[in-house]
Amino acid sequence: MKNRPVLLLGVLVLIVFASCNTLYNTKTIDIEIVEPSTLTISPKFKNIAVQYNNVNCSPNKYLNQYEEFGTQKTEDENSDSIASIVYFETFISELNKQAFFDTLIIVDERNYSTIRIVDTIDYTPYFREDSATRVIMAAEQINVLNSSYFLKANTTSVHPKSDSLIMHPQFGLYTPGQLQTIRKNTDADLLLSLDYFGASDGRYFDRQLELGSEQVINWTQWSFYDLVEMKYVLAYSKTDTVKWMEYSSGLKNAADILPPRTDAIYNAAEISAENFALTIVPHWVQVKRMYYSSGHVELQHADELIQNAQWLDVAELWSKQLENENQNIVAKCMYNLGLACEMEGDLEAALAWVVKSYHIFGPKKNELHAENCMEYIRLLSTRQADMKLLELQFGDK
Repeated sequence: MKNRPVLLLGVLVLIVFASCNTLYNTKTIDIEIVEPSTLTISPKFKNIAVQYNNVNCSPNKYLNQYEEFGTQKTEDENSDSIASIVYFETFISELNKQAFFDTLIIVDERNYSTIRIVDTIDYTPYFREDSATRVIMAAEQINVLNSSYFLKANTTSVHPKSDSLIMHPQFGLYTPGQLQTIRKNTDADLLLSLDYFGASDGRYFDRQLELGSEQVINWTQWSFYDLVEMKYVLAYSKTDTVKWMEYSSGLKNAADILPPRTDAIYNAAEISAENFALTIVPHWVQVKRMYYSSGHVELQHADELIQNAQWLDVAELWSKQLENENQNIVAKCMYNLGLACEMEGDLEAALAWVVKSYHIFGPKKNELHAENCMEYIRLLSTRQADMKLLELQFGDK
């Protein structure tokens, strides 16, 4: 038993070390917050019409080509036209799920299978080197120019088209009469028109890295029309890349473990559609938040209260420890009170508690705790900025 004092000393050191490092005892929870959209649609637009207006519905000379592990192939099924329907329907589903607009009306699609797009607008006056004679473009004309440039660059049909649609100088693919008809039939304030969808894809294998990959690039263009003031508000082009990567012992194995080509194209269309919907409307997202747990007898009940979302009760529990002589406990409770305030929607109070927690140790700050506080302060500051943007986006909704 001569080693007993050494054993007891070791246990004592472990206990002291654990008590000194109580700020290492953390847990995380999942919470949901509202994030603002990247594009801000004016809150005056409450009733939205959406139309499938895809000019790229026929086999495309370039997009029907794809690479299959080093071999260039041509498809017969026109998969990106099918993917465009998947994209459009998923977009509508995601908008309905977010329930941001008062009404969402689907306008009957337009068929461009025999129609080619023609731009007869003379842009020369707008690009003259002489500033004295150069004509300034209106916002609507810039949208038409952007739309026309994108469509001409990405629409090359395999088969010749028998009909033509001439771009309108102010409204692009629409005429004023068509927009007025949509307004009359739907009572919508804003029209979202999917003018273009195209998908290019390929499957690849890197022998050196033993890595198989599959990539789908979705090309889209949307047009936004104010149906009340009859204005072409925005021509918005977007490119999305969706990629799958798998380690593989050989090319044949890569072909087996990667998604089938058409599955990848349709799945990528769904992903792109969901992402774009969240680009234009505020939406709920799940995020993680950290809090300090404690073995203190009066704080052991906190975890259960948090799991039951009893934030006022757990805040009361933490508040009672603010006069504790143990600074570690005070620092933890102040930090946790910041989380409770965030969950109750008071971001200003949340920031104040976390800042107090950061300064509790004075110059001899705990580095890990200081880092935790600074990270949370950054998150809360971002949320404050987001809330101002959300107020603008929701308006009086």
